[in-house]
Amino acid sequence: MKKYLPAFLFILSIGFLISGIIQPFMTIKADINKQELFDIAAKEFLPPDQQGNDFIQHMLQSVLQEVNFEGSITAFEITRSLLETMSELISHDHVIVGLLIGLFGLVIPFLKIVLTLIALLLASGKTRNDLLLINSVLSKWSMSDVFLMAILVAFFTVNANAQTINTIQMSAKLESGFYLFATYCLLAIIASQLMQFQKEKTEE
Repeated sequence: MKKYLPAFLFILSIGFLISGIIQPFMTIKADINKQELFDIAAKEFLPPDQQGNDFIQHMLQSVLQEVNFEGSITAFEITRSLLETMSELISHDHVIVGLLIGLFGLVIPFLKIVLTLIALLLASGKTRNDLLLINSVLSKWSMSDVFLMAILVAFFTVNANAQTINTIQMSAKLESGFYLFATYCLLAIIASQLMQFQKEKTEE
């Protein structure tokens, strides 16, 4: 049973990989503070002192200072899955970036798992060793874990900047796709470590 545990974990990881690609990955939201927006608009539309009547100028300023808007309005809110992000990059002429994300973050990891499963379950002898050798080469080009860290960096960066801008409050929220993709990465790492441990134990 322990012999097939890495294969089981790899199969399970494929489900999380596919789900992580399809499901929403992150939501980025921008809220505008109503009071800050009103104050900016008031400064723009109030006539300068030298051009308007002083009495009217002071009266308008007094009235506007008493106006209080609470809350905020949402300027935009975007939720994207990994697949939608790739598609949008390609459709907006960022073809190379979109294809590279798909290749190193999705295609190579998926191909790597499939080759490993074939080696563990179907192949034997020289064929198995050849497949595992190809798998080790592909591992150097698999960047799903790097991609995951990049998403985390973007997430923390957006939320950190939310505290430094008064008028526009940026915020980011990790969605289910991120956690599914992270689970895939964790399962794939555990399965690889188990497979390596079993290989070393067999060679002893």
